Amino acid sequence: MEWSSLVGTGLGAVLGVGATLLGEHVRWRRATRDNRLQDCRNLYADCLVSFRQAHEAMRLAADEEHPSPQARAARIRQVYQASGCDEARERLTLTATEEVTTAIDASYTSLRNIREVLASGATVPTPDYQAARQAHRETTSAARDALRRHLRSLDI
Repeated sequence: MEWSSLVGTGLGAVLGVGATLLGEHVRWRRATRDNRLQDCRNLYADCLVSFRQAHEAMRLAADEEHPSPQARAARIRQVYQASGCDEARERLTLTATEEVTTAIDASYTSLRNIREVLASGATVPTPDYQAARQAHRETTSAARDALRRHLRSLDI
């Protein structure tokens, strides 16, 4: 047997295996990136949706008839607690960047402020509620911008 044939066959095998491994590594990195991007999208959407649901539930609870101001406040706090926004925020902050966490925390804090404004007796048309709602709108908009920036950085 000629050495050049043996060396050529060996070199071809090494190159073939190397190319296969490189291709698999590239596919693995792409799949990992795509999974991370999808996980972040889901976490971010779940968090924002839970904030929205909490806000709507609190507004509806504030419009209900209540036997006392204490019962009204308790009902508003109950629907807030049932919304799952605390849990969604915690899930997000475990993996999010500092910028995203800061933005979500600001939105979360403004939502809790709405809860307290409504629980204190304010109604939708009152200036206190309108100011709290505007602050929440602004902080949530800033959070959306931070979330989008982070998602764009992952989608490279």
